[in-house]
Amino acid sequence: MKAIMNRFSKLLAICCIAVLLAGCEEPTPEEMIAQVNATGILTDKQAESLSKIENIDLSGLTSITDKQAESLSKVQGLRLNGLTSITDKQVASLSKVEYLELNALTSITNEQAESLSNIVYLCMNGLTSITKAQAESLSKIRALDIDTLQDTAEELAEKINTLGTITDEQAESLSIIYLRDDSKDLRLNGLKSITDAQAEILSKVKYLRLNGLTSFTNAQAEYLSKIAALHLDGLTSITNEQAEILSEVEILVFDGLTSITDEQAESFSRVQQLHLNGLPSITDEQAESLSKVETLYLDGLTSITDEQAESLSNISSLTLYGLTTITDAQAESLSKIKRLSISDTCRPLIDKYKQP
Repeated sequence: MKAIMNRFSKLLAICCIAVLLAGCEEPTPEEMIAQVNATGILTDKQAESLSKIENIDLSGLTSITDKQAESLSKVQGLRLNGLTSITDKQVASLSKVEYLELNALTSITNEQAESLSNIVYLCMNGLTSITKAQAESLSKIRALDIDTLQDTAEELAEKINTLGTITDEQAESLSIIYLRDDSKDLRLNGLKSITDAQAEILSKVKYLRLNGLTSFTNAQAEYLSKIAALHLDGLTSITNEQAEILSEVEILVFDGLTSITDEQAESFSRVQQLHLNGLPSITDEQAESLSKVETLYLDGLTSITDEQAESLSNISSLTLYGLTTITDAQAESLSKIKRLSISDTCRPLIDKYKQP
């Protein structure tokens, strides 16, 4: 009965509008849009007429025909937030629109995602999940809004961390979300291992934490080297080759390492910001190499040599909270550092050598 009444209401609205327009001039585009949204019905003739308008909001529509989609593809901006389903052919037509909103769709096909990748701005806040292929297609879009996936991203990451495993599809969903929102870092510290394919997918993220990994392959290192900020605190050792590969990362956190080789220190010297708080000591040669790093964290060191202090004085920003005592020579060297974080017991001696 309710469905019949709804249908009757729509028909009544159509009739009322028809009576009002009878004998009158052609309705304006604004009147036509209002009529379509009120009734939820669009004719082919109306679609063709509206195709001459730059931006249209037809969110009152719950369905369109292939012919109507082709007509509407001529506009610049189009809102169709009432559509709960759409055909591949309709998407192919609508992909010619510059700005498109389809917020009522909860899922799309791989073919539709590929067609939609041609749009400059796409809003699909109804999507609840995407496949690997869809993520790859959608990542080509210059401006993409998928807030529903954004809202569930942290929940998905928490689930993955609890289970300790991740699928390629989950990695794809997270990668596209965190690629779009580069203000947050993706934390997957519950993962004990990842595949090479997953490393490749996650390499799209700008900030990534994988502190649960205890080992990784050279291939994974190659993919992860594309990330701007990478945390790998679970690793207690790496190879010289892996250190060389990861030297491309801007911010590298390796607080789990308890020792490094001179070759690794030389590789790490190319990192912009480096965290090695797990090292209890370093050699003079390593200090010389690491002095080329712009920002360096060495909180695990409990002592340094005068030569190391002189080398480290070339760093712009250095953290040495593990030091509790230093010599006058070391204090004089460390006083040259622009931004030095050190224990309160060492600070007065360093301040004595600071230039006014």
